[in-house]
Amino acid sequence: MNQVIRRVKGFFQLGERDAFTRIDELASLGEESLHLLIKILTNSPNGLSDIETCTNRISLLEKQGDKIVQSLEEMFGKGSISAILMREFERLSDSVDGVLDRAHALSRQIRRVTKRPLREAKDFDAIIRKDQVRLIEIGLVQLQGLRKLFHVAGSDMKQSLELAKQIELFEEQGDDIKDNMLDEIYGSWEVLDYASFHNYIETTIEADDILDRCEDASDLVIVIMKGLGA
Repeated sequence: MNQVIRRVKGFFQLGERDAFTRIDELASLGEESLHLLIKILTNSPNGLSDIETCTNRISLLEKQGDKIVQSLEEMFGKGSISAILMREFERLSDSVDGVLDRAHALSRQIRRVTKRPLREAKDFDAIIRKDQVRLIEIGLVQLQGLRKLFHVAGSDMKQSLELAKQIELFEEQGDDIKDNMLDEIYGSWEVLDYASFHNYIETTIEADDILDRCEDASDLVIVIMKGLGA
């Protein structure tokens, strides 16, 4: 009976729809952060000045995201979401917020290295940065797909499943890029000092984790829909 009522009145109840709306706002902040991260990685014309500006903006977006997460936690605490799916909504919020957190961490690391350059091979650095941009661009496409998923969730299960599958395929594509990057990094240990080696490993894994977070979020949307009887 509950499923019938849901379909007559609209699939999501008010609290559930409000939660998706706020999580979509969180994703929009992540989208802007990834655009800025790509700008940082593609060597903006004004160098450190542009990197500082972009990093400060990403930091502000990350703080705005924390406020949205806090508002979601308060909403969940008031019982606006079905207790059965509370954990899934919390994990969904955390996954999308994780995109912001990792973009923030990456931008700070890039700024740190720009201020105090590591002793690195320039040709190798150019190759790694290019591949990192590819990862972030894939994450950006995933995030855009995830936002579409938020909007069709509850109204079109077929399209929702197709969007989630696309996001998964992009994550697999990113895994291949990440694995090739790690092979390149480990195979170049002789021309890199320890700090450079560690920096490349850390930033590559951080970039790939953005893609993982997007896939996790899309999976959770499908879990929530199925849990509500879609």
